[in-house]
Amino acid sequence: MPRGLSRRPPLAMKLWLWRRLGRNKQAEPSSGTTAHALTAAMSLETFEHAVRNRVRAFLRNTRLVTVLGMIILGGILWAALHLTLAPTQLRVAAGPAGSANVKFVEVLSQKFATEHDKVRVHLVATDGPKASAAAIANGEADLAVLPSTLGDSPDWPVVAILRQNVMALIVPTQPPPPPVPKKEAAPPPKEAGAAEGKEETAKPQKSAGKTKNAKADKGGKNAKSDKSDTADKSDKNDKTAKTAVKSGDKNPGKAADKDADSGDDADGKDDKAGADSADANKLDSVTKLAGHRIGVVTGSAATKELLDVVLSHYGVPLNQVQVSLVEPSHIAETLKAQQVDVLFVAGAETGQAINDAVAAATVNAKAPSFIPIDQAEGMAKRSPAFGSVDIEAGTFGGNPPAPPDELKSLSFAEYLVAKRSFNHDAIGTLAKLIFTSRQALAAAMPGEIKIQAPATDKDAKVVVHPGALAYLTDDQKSFFDKYGDDIFYGLLIFPIFGSAIAGVASYFRSSGRTRRLRLLQRLLDLVQKVNHAPSLEALDKLQVDVDHVVVAIIHQTEKEEYDEAVQTSFGLALDQVRFAIASRRAVLLEHGSSEAKPGTKAAAA
Repeated sequence: MPRGLSRRPPLAMKLWLWRRLGRNKQAEPSSGTTAHALTAAMSLETFEHAVRNRVRAFLRNTRLVTVLGMIILGGILWAALHLTLAPTQLRVAAGPAGSANVKFVEVLSQKFATEHDKVRVHLVATDGPKASAAAIANGEADLAVLPSTLGDSPDWPVVAILRQNVMALIVPTQPPPPPVPKKEAAPPPKEAGAAEGKEETAKPQKSAGKTKNAKADKGGKNAKSDKSDTADKSDKNDKTAKTAVKSGDKNPGKAADKDADSGDDADGKDDKAGADSADANKLDSVTKLAGHRIGVVTGSAATKELLDVVLSHYGVPLNQVQVSLVEPSHIAETLKAQQVDVLFVAGAETGQAINDAVAAATVNAKAPSFIPIDQAEGMAKRSPAFGSVDIEAGTFGGNPPAPPDELKSLSFAEYLVAKRSFNHDAIGTLAKLIFTSRQALAAAMPGEIKIQAPATDKDAKVVVHPGALAYLTDDQKSFFDKYGDDIFYGLLIFPIFGSAIAGVASYFRSSGRTRRLRLLQRLLDLVQKVNHAPSLEALDKLQVDVDHVVVAIIHQTEKEEYDEAVQTSFGLALDQVRFAIASRRAVLLEHGSSEAKPGTKAAAA
């Protein structure tokens, strides 16, 4: 096989067969279904061949390739700018419904929607802190509002501290007891001059008392005993008066006063013992909560788990405390029905949750009492999620002040946390918007929000999100700070790639031109060989070489599409070869060469 020809030309041969079969079908319509099937089978390959030719023709056009490359580059730059400047969608999980956390997310969403176009906040409503933590863990949310007792996961670094929650154990004011009827006071002692007259009158009274007692025996023994006691007391008074008269005492009522004083001392001792027992039963310590009923106010930061932590620290058996959940709207009804002894609520010091609970526990303008958590500092050392706080008098209300004195309690923070893997630039933008708008957010939720920045020290007890840390440490970078070097080096490297692409394209173009010239030169060489063919057998071999060159030309057209000038050149060269073969064959036949073979005329035709 001549040099430069492919050893396996299946596609060219298929194209040649398809053309011949198509011509045969046009010439003989009744030739059967074989040609039709082959023609149908070749249609897909024909389409592929046409597509390849169009692509190659397009790639050979340097201007079109350059324009297309610029369009693609512009599209990439536009897409990058669009993704960079497009609003960031943030999903924040918060709950339960109606709580301060949900209201904060709603206010944040409204504020950013009206004032900023780079951040969009969407609320993911949950049933509580545990459900919010599950939402951010499962990928249903990007951020979450969680207390420090749940938001200490290293995968959820802190963006901002929304507020400090405090715990309050409220002992409701008991309604006043019903009035008790008072006993009649004993008659005051009389003067010494009237003692004798009293002695004379005491006897008829005593006899009269006896007569009445005798009659009252029919009615009951109790009345008899009461009247006899009255008579005994009067007899003792009479005897005392007589003794004073005989002894010549100037103040005969002195002995009676002594008896009265002894009675008062006995009553004072009874009152003191009752006061001591009342103080012993007063709920003024966490250790006294055993055997009592505690109502946990829902909708606030208070949970049964937090209450269990406090009770367990003080050694109160959890099975000796009856815990129930109380809705904020039913606090007054629950206290009126005396279904709980203590209310447990948590939230901001001046927030609505604690204020409503204190107002419901106030009876007749008398503020409730509070149970201090006096071991708050020790609990804070044992668990970094908690802190100790001293609540000033009147923080929960001013008239009457609640608490009446300074109250020590336990506190814990409410965090806005985010996934560590979330876009740092988006979190940095969110942190910037939150801290620059914290005054407006606090005004929208008075008493509920007090935004603080988390500590950025390396030994801080909370981990700060890298995006928020960049803002807090003034390390945020602009678009050109982040991508300026890449753009600069890209502008330097892009022309080199462009030159390389142009060089590769020119190489392919020059190699294609070289191959075309070689094929044309081979045809011209065949013309010279045909003119000097010594015999018909040599002429037949040259005819085979011409056929191979034709196949090579067909293969070359599969790789690159020839324009009209190239097609005309190949056409002229092939016609010249055919004309030379026909002329040389005629010359050899005329001379009657013995090497002429039957069928040569048919081949020449």
